[in-house]
Amino acid sequence: MIEQLLSQPGFIYEINGKYYFLGKWICKECTEVDACDCVMMYNMCRSSNEKNETAMYFQKMRAYSDFALEIPYNPTQIRSDMEALLDSLSESALSRLQAQYDAFAEDLERYA
Repeated sequence: MIEQLLSQPGFIYEINGKYYFLGKWICKECTEVDACDCVMMYNMCRSSNEKNETAMYFQKMRAYSDFALEIPYNPTQIRSDMEALLDSLSESALSRLQAQYDAFAEDLERYA
């Protein structure tokens, strides 16, 4: 899972009731309310097959992820933080994260 996340641009994922920016340039908690709200709206629109709205929230989540990047880029720290996060998750939380990643990967092809 870590290699999948580190090979893709940043996105916002819900993990155990918290939100995280995860991707090849980022691994940190997302505490911005507007960004977290986009996750819920994205999931609602996606499950309702509302393609235009899903695309809009997908792009918003990508933009929030890019704006959250920290400089200087520290790939070693990002990998370390992501490994610690993933290692702390239960099997069911990892499974839910994988499902979110799979949806992201599908929509990345569709909307990027």
